[in-house]
Amino acid sequence: MTTPVAAQLRGLVKDRGRFRLGPVDLTLPYGYVTALLGANGSGKTTLIKILLGLIAPAGGGVTILGADPRTLPAGVRAVLDTSYFVPDWRVGEALRALRPTADAWDDALARQLVERFDLPWEGRIKELSRGEASKLKLTVALAARPQLLILDEPTSGLDPLAREQVLQVIREFMVDPTHSVLFSTHIPSDMPGLADQVVALRQGQVVLDRPMDQLTDDFFAVRGVREDLDHLPDVLIGVRRTATNFTAIVAADQTAGLPPSVLVEAADVDDVAKALAVPVEGIDL
Repeated sequence: MTTPVAAQLRGLVKDRGRFRLGPVDLTLPYGYVTALLGANGSGKTTLIKILLGLIAPAGGGVTILGADPRTLPAGVRAVLDTSYFVPDWRVGEALRALRPTADAWDDALARQLVERFDLPWEGRIKELSRGEASKLKLTVALAARPQLLILDEPTSGLDPLAREQVLQVIREFMVDPTHSVLFSTHIPSDMPGLADQVVALRQGQVVLDRPMDQLTDDFFAVRGVREDLDHLPDVLIGVRRTATNFTAIVAADQTAGLPPSVLVEAADVDDVAKALAVPVEGIDL
């Protein structure tokens, strides 16, 4: 039986000057949280903007809730880095002003989230911290009762307690199996216990797309002295070098050819995420 999907990209391509995204094939099923990893400039924001119909692809096909993203369905809501609030609005005024933009707006949920996030109802938008502004944008998105929630770095700028608050709210949103979430992040610790599948972009290309629970089974961490790199087979992924050492990951089925001089051990999510963010040619720290 085919799993229903909230969004689908097939052969997606976008050229932006010297940068090229794609071709990208990506499926966002209902009932799944998809984490989108990648360094700055890897194409995460471009992909999100195409999904939201903010920019047009040069090629390929995109559907979101069964529709063309240029006529963005009401069931899609996003939390982006940019702000759309009037700076002099108070928090309560912002919610009242944005209520007409969503047919399914839930006043009770909006008030509940304002209290849960400890947002000042009478506080002005321009006086909110970056973290408070992020939580307000998430409140607005969830109050619209969406099916698909698209989040661009939703925990960036939040302290650990606020981060856990936001992640828990996303988990509760996903209790409904007809919901779907795509969130981009550079914080690997956001993924365990939340993400169901992980997609990684590097220089505009998808370099990983697999279930979260396979991520640390499919890769091992490799560590050694820098001189070892001259004698290693070309199987290392995301090499990061210091003056004396290196770290990388390797696919589980490629460990047999590694020399005994290097340390090969179980990889954690942080190992994999950092390695996949490194440019193809590696990086010196």
